[in-house]
Parts: sequence; C-alpha cells; structure tokens
Amino acid sequence: MKKIYVILIAGFIGVIFLFTYYACETSKENFVTESFIKRWLQNDNGTFATYLKDEGPEDIDLVKGRETLSETLGLWMEYVLQKGDQEAFETAVRQLHRYFLEENGFVHWKLTEKGASEVSTNALVDDLRIIHALLQAGEKWGSPRYEETAALIAGYITHHNNNQGVLTDYYEKKDRYASDVITLSYIEPNALEKMKDRGLIDDNVYYNMRTILQLAPIDKVFYPKSYDVKRNKYMFDNDINMIDQALVALYRARAGFATEHFLEFLKRELRQNGIIYGQYNRTSKKPIVAYESPAIYGWLVLYALEEEEEELAKKLFAQMTTFRNTRKHAKYVGGYSIYQNNTHIFDNLVPLLTERAMFDGVILPPRKEEKR
Repeated sequence: MKKIYVILIAGFIGVIFLFTYYACETSKENFVTESFIKRWLQNDNGTFATYLKDEGPEDIDLVKGRETLSETLGLWMEYVLQKGDQEAFETAVRQLHRYFLEENGFVHWKLTEKGASEVSTNALVDDLRIIHALLQAGEKWGSPRYEETAALIAGYITHHNNNQGVLTDYYEKKDRYASDVITLSYIEPNALEKMKDRGLIDDNVYYNMRTILQLAPIDKVFYPKSYDVKRNKYMFDNDINMIDQALVALYRARAGFATEHFLEFLKRELRQNGIIYGQYNRTSKKPIVAYESPAIYGWLVLYALEEEEEELAKKLFAQMTTFRNTRKHAKYVGGYSIYQNNTHIFDNLVPLLTERAMFDGVILPPRKEEKR
C-alpha cells in the first residue's frame, strides 16, 4: 500500500511540475507580443501607431501609417485591465485625457502621430469599450476618477449618438448629425449593462440596443451587418466579413442569446478546410478570399470560450498563433502577420487579448507550425 501511495504522490508532484512549467512557458510566450507592440507600435508621445510603416492613403476617413485610434486605446486599456497592471492603465487614462478626450466627453476616433485631430466624429464601439474599461477599473482599484471619466463619455454618447432611442455608430459634431445605423458588432452587452447599473444610460435605450441584438435574424449561418433605426430594418452584406460575424456571435453569447448555427458553421469549416477564411459569400457560404486573420481567430477564440467550447477554442488559438513571429532573434519577434516589414496593430492587440484569456484560464492548446 505504501508503495502505491508513493507512486500516486510522485505522480501528483509530476503533474504539478509539468503544469507549472507549461504555464510559465506560456506566460513568457504570450507576453512577447506585448513587448513587440511597446517596442515597434508606439509613437514618441506614447500613443499607439496603427501600422509599422509610416505610409497609407490620404483619405481622411481612412487610417494610415503611424496615426492612432481610439479603438487601439480601448483595446489596450482592456488588455492591461485584464492583466491587472494599474500603472499601465493609468498611463493609458492620461493618454486618453491628453489627446483623445474633449472637456464635454467627445472622444476623437483618430489622431495624427503627433496627437492632433483632423476628424470631427466619434466611434460608438470604441467609446463603449473605453467606458467599460474605466468602470471596471474603478471597481477594481477603487478610483472614482476613472468612473467620473466614464460618466463624462457616457453622457456625451447617450445625448449625441442617440437616434430614435438607439445609440448609433457615430456622431458628426460639425454637422450635428447622428448616424441612422447601428452596426451589430458594436452592441457590447456587458458594457451597456454596466452603464445601466450605474445609471449612465436610459433603461429604454439599453433595452432597445439589447433587443436589436437579440432579434437579429440569421440567414442560415450569418448575422446581419447592421440595423437602420429610421427604416426599422436589418441589413445584410453579400460579402460577409468574419470580424463582424465573430463579434456579433461573441456578444450574443455574452448576452445569453442562441448562436448554435454559427457555432456549427465554424466547426464544419475547421473539419473541411482546417481554417477560417476572412470573408464568405452570404448565399453560397463559401470563402471569397484566400486570406486568414489572427484578429478573426482571436475573436473566435473568445467566442468559443464564452460558449464553453474549450476544444474549439484550442484549435482556433493554435491556428491564430501560426501568424506570430516566434523566431527568437528576429527583428519583429512576437509580432503577428508581419508582411513586407509591416503589420496592423489590430492584428496584434486582439491576439494579445486572446492570449491573456487563454493564459488566465490555463488552457494550453497544441502548437502548430508557424506561417512564413
């Protein structure tokens, strides 16, 4: 009997050792992407650049080179909040106040590399993410200042982005015009619920937003792109973007709404093709592009985790990490989707958020060969 106990104890210690070893290795591997972003995708003033290279279109509505986005700031705030890094979060909040936020609560969706604004619109999806991060940080670290900033931004969007009792995509302050459309992938239920609990959003607006997400009709597999509040009509794209679909599925899952058709589609695609493509034809359900995206995989992993589909999450995560540069002495080690010495920060921040979620859940997926 003693021998059996010794064997069991030895086995238990061995399991603990392996668990600790792999957790540590995963931790080191995950944070290399954070280091890449800090080293290569930060401007001199601390704002986060959209691309490695300082080039791109001249259209003011598009993003080029080292310009910085409120989207990026919100994702970074979400990441350092999850990590529990209050110092980094505080730095991000200072950046928000110094460059993005006006005294009335308006948040510029895009700035130049130097921190100047050439646009007069906000972006609801980014503002909601920032508000949510601030409210959570206020709870976590007991800082009323974070909650005051959240309330300021919330006050602006609930007044100006409100169209027909719905918060819509953007507000154009020069023309005093709120969009007629709410993109479904912007309706983040946890952010809205936190705002409702704090009295930062009218109950009717909250329920209108939630209902639009809940009642979205599914076309066999895919969700609508948006909802027109003037025409009371859902709108589908013929070319389906999987970033949008992944986020709608994730947010529906967070809200407790059914997503089984989309879930089965993902599993079938992985069985048949081994990958998820960037775009699909709405009617045929066939891919119309050859590319994949680490950001798509990142959101899909978070969706799978929300649905408690751990095996699916592991497969998607393994595919996502094939896009990460893991060569130790490479110039851009830790970066995702480095092509011709360039990458988009979205394709790095979303995977970083996903890595954090997987590591926090201690879910260790199998490795796949890195894409070159």
